[in-house]
Amino acid sequence: MTVFIVLVLTVAAFAFIVYPFFKRKFGIVDTPRDTELQELHSRRDTTYSMLKELEFDYQSGILTEEDYRELEKRYKRKGISILKNIDQLGEGADLDDDIEAQIKKMRRPESEARFCPQCGEKYRAGDRFCTHCGTRLNGKEDSV
Repeated sequence: MTVFIVLVLTVAAFAFIVYPFFKRKFGIVDTPRDTELQELHSRRDTTYSMLKELEFDYQSGILTEEDYRELEKRYKRKGISILKNIDQLGEGADLDDDIEAQIKKMRRPESEARFCPQCGEKYRAGDRFCTHCGTRLNGKEDSV
């Protein structure tokens, strides 16, 4: 009996140790659109930091005003281009929002739920009698 328990514990310990090596990685798979959006966000952040560094260099006297204005204009154009690309990729998210809105519209909102004044059972707007207790519904009951 002791040998059996030791054997079971050994197998369990071995399985516990080896399990992570064989476990499949479950998670959200990034779509190419998500990857591209992440890359654009990274480039945007880099451009912002370059503009800040450029401003610091100008304030420190490292850059002349002419060089500063030229580089600033170049980085701002690059930043605007990146922001436009982010907006274009973000339009696909609006489609998801539209789908969710339509689903909510198709579902019956809880604010329209009506309850029988006699038994408290839920009923639909067109019902004339409660399906649970048979009480006549005149349609003037309060919505909850």
